[in-house]
Amino acid sequence: MILDFDLRLKKGDFHLDAAAQVGGATAILGESGCGKTSLLHAIAGLSRAEGRVTVRGEVLQDTDAGIYLPAEKRHLGLVPQNGQLFPHLSVCKNLLFGIRGRDRRRQVLAGENFQGLVEALDLGHLLERSPRYLSGGERRRVALGRALLYQPRLLLLDEPTEGLDAERARCALAQVLQATRILDIPLLVVTHKVPEALALAHQVVVLNQGKVIASGRCSDILSRKGRVGVVDEHRNINVVHGTVVSHEPEDGETHISTDDGLQLAIPLDTDLRLGSEVVLSVDAEEVLLSTQSPEAISARNVFAERVREVWWEEGSAYIDTGRWMALLTARAARALEIREGTPLWLIVKAHSWRVLIG
Repeated sequence: MILDFDLRLKKGDFHLDAAAQVGGATAILGESGCGKTSLLHAIAGLSRAEGRVTVRGEVLQDTDAGIYLPAEKRHLGLVPQNGQLFPHLSVCKNLLFGIRGRDRRRQVLAGENFQGLVEALDLGHLLERSPRYLSGGERRRVALGRALLYQPRLLLLDEPTEGLDAERARCALAQVLQATRILDIPLLVVTHKVPEALALAHQVVVLNQGKVIASGRCSDILSRKGRVGVVDEHRNINVVHGTVVSHEPEDGETHISTDDGLQLAIPLDTDLRLGSEVVLSVDAEEVLLSTQSPEAISARNVFAERVREVWWEEGSAYIDTGRWMALLTARAARALEIREGTPLWLIVKAHSWRVLIG
């Protein structure tokens, strides 16, 4: 268990009363004003809440037992939305700020982790620059690097792609994923975007009006029957993690090998580096189904599956294979006679995929 919290906080008319136990990369998800940032700040010790916080087995706060570590002693790395930096320090000095001792800073500066992080976050050309000459996205990358070099028990991110367009958001998420894996640091990210939560996290805590209304694996809470009412245009979404294996310019395709052994074709995207990690998504509405092996079709992705569960909502049928979800009209599902255990072929056009991270 990475994080265990049970916190209560009152700010004017707002009441936070939230508790959950999570392990691994986790997203705090909810609509604006539900208390996500308040919870993040309470965990970080920036807001004085009542209750308990335990990270990696160490008690950071237990007000009943008289334990309360201030923010600077919790050893957590917080990256706020605005990427706050020290304006009088260069980018390099900002990165090293949390590391105490001249000799230790020299060791870090010469180490592989520093070089790998600078490369992952594309900061090499910015090291001597003053923060006043950085864009908003560059400031966030520096703040992320500083938090990671601090080697925190837990990295806390507050809306990491807020205000970024789709392409910059995709690059920012790739940098977060790569950087946290280089240093093996667990992640807690605040977001209101379901695709972002699915791309970065394995577990999710869903907040509504200051209370936890669901927590558990992302796949169970957000992509399956048990999902909760989080307003987002991508509620019915399949997310796939994989590796870029080849580019085929003559065919107009980039090929992906997924973590669970599938081979996918997406439209040619040479910006994706060979061997790099990629996270893809496809909406359930874009997944076509056939009860017979399809022949002579244009779609480039065909997978044999078996139905695990079918459920019906307002004239629609949700088909769950355990690995994939498809959304059909009720009439189409009845015509195919789809039921639990039915063998199916899932068909996805190459252009239906979106790159979330890569």
